[in-house]
Amino acid sequence: MRKKRIIKRRLLKPDENFSSVIVSQLINYVMRRGEKRIAANIVYQAASEVEKSTSTPFLTVLERAIVNVKPALETRSRKWGGSTQRVPVKVEEKRAVTLALRWIVNEAKEKKSSSPMYKKLAEEIKEDYNKTGGAFKKKENIHKEAMGNMAFANLK
Repeated sequence: MRKKRIIKRRLLKPDENFSSVIVSQLINYVMRRGEKRIAANIVYQAASEVEKSTSTPFLTVLERAIVNVKPALETRSRKWGGSTQRVPVKVEEKRAVTLALRWIVNEAKEKKSSSPMYKKLAEEIKEDYNKTGGAFKKKENIHKEAMGNMAFANLK
């Protein structure tokens, strides 16, 4: 059995255009096959699209979209007797931001349109800013499931 030791988290460097750690994290989620320059171009083009259409700074729109998509509760599987129960658990802040960014990027990737990735990403960020996007709906579904399983909250 391994000894329980603290796992150190690596600190991300802020990106070059916005000097924000959240934007660099978004770039890392968009990145495929280690091509970070391409991912950065996609995110920066999406940023300019968002700024054109909303006439507000990209960082404020992105942060508001993340706040709208961040889950407060999630369900985890716990063995109880002979059955497995889905137990609601509070989500830490870092994990909530990570989940929100992951959901935003995945919803943008799954959009069925012939438009380029930066347009799909910009559209998803704007929709989540307005509380209508796919990532926001995913958060709502997870909250409904967690609230439905509140009877098992004491099984932690």
